[in-house]
Amino acid sequence: MLGHIDSEGRRVAVVGSGISGLTAALRLERAGFEVDLIESGDVLGGRMGAAHLGDRPVMLGGKNIGHKYSAFRGFLAALGSYQWQPFGINASMMKEGEVLTLDSTKRNRSINNIRRMGSPRDLAKLLNLVAHIRFEESNKFLGSKYFSKLGSRRDHKPLSAWFGPSLTNTLLRPMTVRMNGAEPDEVYLGNFNTNLALLLDTYDQLTHSIQPALDAMANRVNARLHTKAEGLVISGGRVTGLKLSEKGAPAEEESYDGVVIATPAYATAEIVAAELPGLSKRLKDARYFPSSVVVVEYDRPVFTPEVRALAMHDGGPCSNAGSYGMEDRHIVRYTFSGRNGRTGKDGRSLTTAPEQLEEWVGEAEERLTRYLRASRAKRVNSVSRAWDAAYCAYSPFHSEFLTEVRATVAGVPGLELAGDYLWGVSLEACARSGNEAGAKLSNYLTGVSPVRS
Repeated sequence: MLGHIDSEGRRVAVVGSGISGLTAALRLERAGFEVDLIESGDVLGGRMGAAHLGDRPVMLGGKNIGHKYSAFRGFLAALGSYQWQPFGINASMMKEGEVLTLDSTKRNRSINNIRRMGSPRDLAKLLNLVAHIRFEESNKFLGSKYFSKLGSRRDHKPLSAWFGPSLTNTLLRPMTVRMNGAEPDEVYLGNFNTNLALLLDTYDQLTHSIQPALDAMANRVNARLHTKAEGLVISGGRVTGLKLSEKGAPAEEESYDGVVIATPAYATAEIVAAELPGLSKRLKDARYFPSSVVVVEYDRPVFTPEVRALAMHDGGPCSNAGSYGMEDRHIVRYTFSGRNGRTGKDGRSLTTAPEQLEEWVGEAEERLTRYLRASRAKRVNSVSRAWDAAYCAYSPFHSEFLTEVRATVAGVPGLELAGDYLWGVSLEACARSGNEAGAKLSNYLTGVSPVRS
């Protein structure tokens, strides 16, 4: 155990600049450490996907920020003051050709529509899970006591085995493909709390995307772009640095007092492989699925105030199409995920060419005009992005995975992990993961007793 040591002049590294990495870096910077934020890409933000649609800033990754997202909103508040747009909850599903809408401003109609989505028995089981999440905040995140026990009993079968086909296809699939890029037969009951938690909040989005916050972060830490972490440096039983490659050059060792690795599990596995092979092997058990997102501006509104998003389960590659904002119904965000949104021969990866996306958007436009009974609008602008590993779908018996990973990391002083596989994939879960990792490393380096954030 270190004695009490001031943080001033001590240098730490955070690998990965997604939400987990950003929140960990800010936590350490505010504690007085000199922080290097290591990013292999050319911009900060990771899979948040800040981009421009013409002159308008947009988000191609996660953009909806819940009113209960205290950690994520706290991160933004520490960086500046930003403009918000209300988004609420508005999602429509199809059942036997009919569009059923869930809207946070129309509670009674939404409840009636949910009742039509599945059998009374299935809905009772679902409401029981929702009740546990509503009355215990920890149940919103991975590894909670209740859902860990549930997973230990039920994760030998996928989610689709525990509910009937009507509720699975109409309500559950839109949640799993949107949040995990996975079909209901590819996710598990012990982790489904993270999906259900999204139904218990209402949402805003940043008017000017997250880019101003990313710019503010770049002014607070040393952002090292085009820099890849290729391995850990461990000396005397503790992490003392990283092997870093800048702009493709051979990796060189660089000294740090501590390191947070805030990359997806598969990327973290590669970084720790040489020094911690057992941890690397376990991290590879967390599964990821691909996704493509296309945002298109049209010459007139595509959606109506009553229907602003539509989940599709008709066999096409588009899993969801939605208006970009409550008043931006002329801008549509198409998400291609789930089994039919993958093009790799292995059934999991993505090899989407621009012409393939063009074809997929055309198919989705045709479906929207048919389901919404509207005429086809003309495209004005578009922007797209594809990720081979966009969404984490965790693993069966994920609580056991978390216990093993955390126990291994606890035995490696100077190392902490953060990421979507630890608390969950939502912006709030990633922010809490980063806060926890930053706090633990800060506490270790300054000799303060650790406190879970």
